[in-house]
Amino acid sequence: MRALVIGGSGQIGGWLLHVLRERGHTATGTFQKVPYPGLAPLDAANLDQAAALVRAERPDVVFYPAGFTWVDGCERDPALARAANLEQPMNVARAAAALGAKFVYFSTDYVFDGVNGPYDESSPTNPLSAYGRAKLDAEHALENELGDNQLTLRTSWVFGPERQGKNFAYQLVKALRNSKTVECPVDQISSPSYGPDVALAAVRLFELGRSGLLHVVGPEIIDRKSFAEAIARAFELPTDEIIGKRTSELAQGAPRPLNGGLLANKLDSLLPGVMRPLSDSLADFVRITRESSDWAVPGQ
Repeated sequence: MRALVIGGSGQIGGWLLHVLRERGHTATGTFQKVPYPGLAPLDAANLDQAAALVRAERPDVVFYPAGFTWVDGCERDPALARAANLEQPMNVARAAAALGAKFVYFSTDYVFDGVNGPYDESSPTNPLSAYGRAKLDAEHALENELGDNQLTLRTSWVFGPERQGKNFAYQLVKALRNSKTVECPVDQISSPSYGPDVALAAVRLFELGRSGLLHVVGPEIIDRKSFAEAIARAFELPTDEIIGKRTSELAQGAPRPLNGGLLANKLDSLLPGVMRPLSDSLADFVRITRESSDWAVPGQ
């Protein structure tokens, strides 16, 4: 099987390439700003170039973990949020569909308002932010245009080893190792999801021929401060500099869903145990970043 990963330098994209090759598939990845050996340059905003790459690679599946995921930045620039999270992936999806390839899109728990979480795949959506609206519009467009040729995976609070060291866990560990205070909301509740497991689940779901919409998240539903404390303990760091605040005190640029979290009963029935518990995921995170030079080291 031939796979193309748009955004292969990111945290989910990097693990998708790792999992695909480990499972015997041929995989090509792209980067936009941060080059890595073996990745092809691609700015998905160049619609013609992106479509041409798909035609040249002739993949059986295109995974699209790329996008503009900075929620506050999306709120300040909703046109960019829509371009990066809807228009650009739809352009690639159409090119893939023209070849008969499946398109795998990564969405978010921010399609919900966080009033009555946790949510399953059938729960009514109501995004609060420009980021969530763009992602939800992409979900609808993919379903309407591609039907069974698309698989949309909602995930949340993704963490774990990555090449660029940008996710919340990396930022937290760096701050604590520099004796800095970290303010975390105690009223934002969601599902921490381990990046390597998200990637494995995505590949295995494609191998099973699944289509439509599924939630791919870790089994715990906790608040952001508790998540931060669990990360700190895993890296043997003190937790006293993690300060709990209510979201209303943090002056974040975009509204956040509060009582959120995703239920993954469909995934659990298809791939039981594919998403490891938080404690096991954190132990694996620590081990991988100590033993492998392929991923950024937290705190450096």
